[in-house]
Amino acid sequence: MKRQSIHLFVVAVLALLGPMAQNGRGNFILYGDEQLTVSSSHSVGILYDRSRVTIASGGSVSNLYAYDSSVVKITAGSVGYLYAYNSSSVKLSGGSVDVIIANDSSAVAISGSLVKSVAILNATDSSAVDISGGSVSELNAFNYSTVDISGGSVTRLYASNSSTVNISGGEIIQLLSASDSSAVAISGGSFTTLKASGSSAVTFYGQNFRVGGELAFDGERVLGTGMLTGEWMDGTRWAVNIKWNDLTATILAIPESAHRPFCVKHPRMDFNGDCKVDFADLAIMASSWLECNLVPQSACWE
Repeated sequence: MKRQSIHLFVVAVLALLGPMAQNGRGNFILYGDEQLTVSSSHSVGILYDRSRVTIASGGSVSNLYAYDSSVVKITAGSVGYLYAYNSSSVKLSGGSVDVIIANDSSAVAISGSLVKSVAILNATDSSAVDISGGSVSELNAFNYSTVDISGGSVTRLYASNSSTVNISGGEIIQLLSASDSSAVAISGGSFTTLKASGSSAVTFYGQNFRVGGELAFDGERVLGTGMLTGEWMDGTRWAVNIKWNDLTATILAIPESAHRPFCVKHPRMDFNGDCKVDFADLAIMASSWLECNLVPQSACWE
């Protein structure tokens, strides 16, 4: 109902704007396999079906709505509010976004040092977020959503409502908060503060764990509050201040075998992040075979 109300509101606004909405100077709607590169200012943009939009240098959209299997690529410029629904995809490798709201199994991928910032990113309803670069000020994961972080930085990360967070790199600058029945698995990266509440589960995979302050080990479980330190499997040292640790929550420090494989550097064509290039990566590449975003389209095959 909420999504339908937003949709009807946007369509009504575009209808009132008339010719400006149709010729694309102020707004745009894409259907089918239509593609558009935005290099000027727009108020509202809507994508349906398999349509694609690229926000390039000089481009900006105040409110952008992606439905169905549409794709949003942001390589530069800026977006105010970006709403991703259904199975739509957002690929952010540059520029900035004020707010991203990912719903209904949508996917958001943030990569590259050219990403200036994402102020707020909300992942909900089984959506997936992959962060390998850039910076996010606040990330909220709810309702069976999944977040994978292998690079970049997140200032504050809140996991709740059966969400899953996997951290193998990057930086959590201020706070990692796990609540309700969320699950957080950590095998890399750097941290400052951890809060675990409700029936959440936070697991550290590493070696040479030590506790300070009021912390204590009960087998692999970490009880109390204080400083937890350790090393990742590549020898990188880390420390996190556990400031909140409910009795109903579970924090584990699981020593990994010294012989357990770990990734020193991902190969350039390792598209799925498993530290090897195989048929799974070939399938990902084949799914985008002959994809071309040149305008005009006739230039693609010259």
